[in-house]
Amino acid sequence: MSWGPPTPANPPVPAAAPRAFRAKLTTTREVAAQAARLFREARAGVIDTQSASRLANILAIVGRLLSDAELEAVTARLDALEQRAAK
Repeated sequence: MSWGPPTPANPPVPAAAPRAFRAKLTTTREVAAQAARLFREARAGVIDTQSASRLANILAIVGRLLSDAELEAVTARLDALEQRAAK
């Protein structure tokens, strides 16, 4: 590695890309925990409130989708029990 201005023989070293944060959002409890974390970071000024608002809306959508999926699973189990009892 040589020092000096970038040249074709000495290209600039790209800056490391920031690692993407991957929150585990598989249950409504995890979504709620992430929403609480987001709230704390917005209050502390770590992220701006506009970004926090957008992310909170996404978390609300994910939470509703998970809740709906859980409700569908319960309904399917109840239907299966009802069919088994009818036999």
